[in-house]
Amino acid sequence: MMTQAISTKLQDPLNRLYRGRVARALANAVQSTSLTPNMITIFHTIMGIAGAVLIYRQYYILAALCLEIRAILDCMDGILARMKNQSTAIGRTLDAIGDGITFNSLMIAGTLRLIQDFQTYPHPLIVLGVMVFAFVAVHCGVVYQLMRRKLMSIANREVDIVESEWRDIYEQVKGPKPSPLVLFSFWIDSMTIKFVSEEWYDKVMKRKDLPNWKEKAIQEAETMNELACRTRKVEFRRAVRAASFVSDDNVFSLMSLSFAVFGIFHTQILPFVHPVLIAFSVGFVYSVVSLGMGLHFYHEFLHGVYRE
Repeated sequence: MMTQAISTKLQDPLNRLYRGRVARALANAVQSTSLTPNMITIFHTIMGIAGAVLIYRQYYILAALCLEIRAILDCMDGILARMKNQSTAIGRTLDAIGDGITFNSLMIAGTLRLIQDFQTYPHPLIVLGVMVFAFVAVHCGVVYQLMRRKLMSIANREVDIVESEWRDIYEQVKGPKPSPLVLFSFWIDSMTIKFVSEEWYDKVMKRKDLPNWKEKAIQEAETMNELACRTRKVEFRRAVRAASFVSDDNVFSLMSLSFAVFGIFHTQILPFVHPVLIAFSVGFVYSVVSLGMGLHFYHEFLHGVYRE
């Protein structure tokens, strides 16, 4: 019961409110057809690219519609995969690639639109501004996934999924002549864990070479689960609630809303407002605020349980 409740609360607010329900209804409708989750993933990637092209062409309302459809289909592919028992590593990788293509398409289209409409401003400055926003938004997505997997591991009393994946890469690093990609992945994962919680990072590093690391990790997960249900119950709920707002999907949603609103009204009411500039600015401010608040409440919980 606790696991299901936590899983629901960790979803993005709009996914929890209506997208998940719409996606489930659509998945039920096509469950008996030959449509596969990977097909849905490819289609939502195409919708994301279409949204980016429409932004560049200044069809902002249609762009917002495409991005919203993309978000619903992004929920649908996972639901359909579970319904058809077709969840695979390839499917998850394809979904991640699709999200990356959509995001990069939006950044490129928005940058080109800004460069064309603000020709008196230095182009490198516009590109730099968009790159800063993109970095923060991507960081939100990485931190959200890490938070989500850690909290679900606590709810399930299981070995930390993040640590297990980190150890898989660590074993490759210890092997003969690890590739530069493996070394880079290990560094990124290590720094992300340390960024989220130094206590967590210290625990992982202390038992990295222990033969019974999994046993200790399970004991830790069980202890943290008990604390989350008792003395740290309030902090755990706050961490779960805050983590749900860190997701980069929320950034997409706010940008879509901005495109829709300013696509309708900017020429009639605010002729000096640029929809892309507003959408990117709103996304950037939200990314910074949600990341700060999410890390604050996440630290509050983890610091408490590690101290105990």
